Amino acid sequence: TARSLCTRAILTVRDLLASKRSSAVKFVAADAPVVVAAQQLTNNRETALIVKDPSTRRVVGLLTQGDIVRCLASRLTAENMSLQTLPSEAAVGWDDEPADPALGMVSWDVPVSCIMTPTEKIVYLTPGDTIDEARDLLATCGKRHIPVLDGSSFLGVISPMTVLRCLSPAGGRSAKDAFVTTVMPRRGVPQTTQIDQPAEGEEAQQRLAITPAVCNLPHPHKGTAGEDAYLLGPQLVGVADGVGSWWEGGIDPAVYAQALMHASAGECAERARSGAEQRPRKVLEAAWRATRRARVLGSATICLVALHPSKPELIAANIGDSGFLLLRPAHTASPRLGTLGVAAQGAAPSSPEADGQARYSVAFRSPQQLRSFNAPFQLGLAPDSPEEGGDDRFETPQDAALVRVPIEEGDVVVLATDGLFDNVGEEEVIAVVEASEGEGAQQLATRLAHRAQELSLAREVDSPFAVLAKENDILWGGGRPDDITVVAFRVAQRGAAGSTAVPLASGPGALPESTRLGLESSGRGDAAAREGWDIGFTERAAEANWD
Repeated sequence: TARSLCTRAILTVRDLLASKRSSAVKFVAADAPVVVAAQQLTNNRETALIVKDPSTRRVVGLLTQGDIVRCLASRLTAENMSLQTLPSEAAVGWDDEPADPALGMVSWDVPVSCIMTPTEKIVYLTPGDTIDEARDLLATCGKRHIPVLDGSSFLGVISPMTVLRCLSPAGGRSAKDAFVTTVMPRRGVPQTTQIDQPAEGEEAQQRLAITPAVCNLPHPHKGTAGEDAYLLGPQLVGVADGVGSWWEGGIDPAVYAQALMHASAGECAERARSGAEQRPRKVLEAAWRATRRARVLGSATICLVALHPSKPELIAANIGDSGFLLLRPAHTASPRLGTLGVAAQGAAPSSPEADGQARYSVAFRSPQQLRSFNAPFQLGLAPDSPEEGGDDRFETPQDAALVRVPIEEGDVVVLATDGLFDNVGEEEVIAVVEASEGEGAQQLATRLAHRAQELSLAREVDSPFAVLAKENDILWGGGRPDDITVVAFRVAQRGAAGSTAVPLASGPGALPESTRLGLESSGRGDAAAREGWDIGFTERAAEANWD
């Protein structure tokens, strides 16, 4: 109702903290063993703790239940569930690969400081932020626990449960009435309840298919082949954007991005041969490990998107400011709470063309990750990076934003590096998609990439990058010239016209011989070569269709 919306709008984070059972801030020492932190969480009925330096009382991080579970799971054996000194997930990997000595070994009595989120990676709220701002931050950053900071003091931690409790007052009912009418009718799962899954020996079949295409345009002023890279496949696609500042150190920024895509293609080929699922998170992990073992220097943002093997979903892993948009025909769009929805002003009309409305709406946009303005998260390796241990200048696959999005036949997906999104607003993307109605994915990718390049050279209209720059007190006008890589596809029924599977390929161009050999000797990248995929296929196909 209008009254409830008004009430919600004036509620603040200070109100959320006041609604919690206890207003006391719960701390744990950074050098305390993980088991002590777990006991403190249980005893205090908390889901997160602020981590402090025991000598200075300075806040150094945040510890959550999820951190505890991940630490515990990596140390329990399936045979006897006893505490062991085993490699952590970071050392073993998600595919039971040999431990990477660079990532080290940890034991169950590891201090809290080794598994917490450090302060430089914490996002926070202030007491004056509204409840809607709190909700938006929880949804955008993907975190379940957000500390509240007032100046240099921590006031507490809020979670989605905190928001729900504040928005669900008793409404004049007694506690007994609330329990009887709300909890009791829904308590207890019937003993006959079963998991809805295919019968034994019967695998669920994916009825949807994608036929992706790519257009890759280098920076119009640099005179190089560009620093972006891409991966096309029948189930998984990806883009990577090499960080250009590596030129200052005599390192070609394109090589690291290309190496990530090459190693990802090798991992996909290996998984296809073994029958394993094409999971973006696992492919990303394997590719990153391969580049580390091969000591490929540089850094890049990366986004991998895959069609779920059996469900009508896309699954994705993203590091940085590359990403994707999911566009849905307005006449078929249906709201999906928490994930998908129609236009913000309400449900789309049944005949959008007749009312002058857009024929597509943005159903989902992938989250971006930035350390600061124009400083995205990135995977990387520097010449002085330690042989063992981490490097605080770069992220790891564990920092990736993981996404699962329901899809429908007729959806359009646009995956791109920031060269597209910095220059083309969502309304313009929709206009280009509508202008490409009836054309193939190659024509759509080409239209979008060339439109982005055209706007990047314009000076009379501020680009999305320029608008955001000015909001961050940076003087910038017009577009932002950059490398531009766009991968586009339409979701169709498997077997439908135009849904032919594309061959596995990465590009543009071939890796330097020394880098290719290094990746192959590291155990990732050679699988694709054994499968006979063509690293330059998509580059030539795209060039043939640009005009």
